[in-house]
Amino acid sequence: MQRGRKLAFQLIVGGLVGGLASYFGLGLLGAKNMAGDQLAVGTVGLIYLLIGVICGFGLMAPKLGASILNVEDADEIRDQSRILSGSAICMIALGAALMLITMAGPGGPISRSAAMGGLLAALALLIAISIRDWKFYDEMLLQLSRDAGNIAFSGVGLVTLIWGSASWLGLVTAPTPLALVALTSGGFLMAIFVASARKGLMQPR
Repeated sequence: MQRGRKLAFQLIVGGLVGGLASYFGLGLLGAKNMAGDQLAVGTVGLIYLLIGVICGFGLMAPKLGASILNVEDADEIRDQSRILSGSAICMIALGAALMLITMAGPGGPISRSAAMGGLLAALALLIAISIRDWKFYDEMLLQLSRDAGNIAFSGVGLVTLIWGSASWLGLVTAPTPLALVALTSGGFLMAIFVASARKGLMQPR
């Protein structure tokens, strides 16, 4: 019963926060005037950003965060604060960088050099934090990271191989640069969820 209530609360809060974030976030990006691939990158960026903000909020208020995040209790958040804080920072940085990319097209409000610099800075931060926190991962987290990486590589590689081959043969339209960005960043995000589900980590705790 307790798990059922927690799941219901998570779904309600997630739906409300996601809906509001989508409305204002996509409005900020000017989604109505975007091409499909541009909108896809912006949406993926918004998801990364939203996950990072929710995780960061849980760290700042562990008791409330225990009701939102899929953890046992507030003590688990405190125990995992180093890893969770690093993950939140990486998610926010990468999400913001992807959103900047979508706003840096022709006539966009962000310069191309600023958008590219933001993306490179976010990736450098992600690598630095990953190296810093790697020694704090337990065996389950290490295996989860490996599984997510393998799933992402296999999934994105397979789609790219088929799409590229089909476009060369004139069967489909060739992927645009932003489509590849959306495929790669979205593929890694999806791989995290798939790997977590396989470990049973998506079930309410």
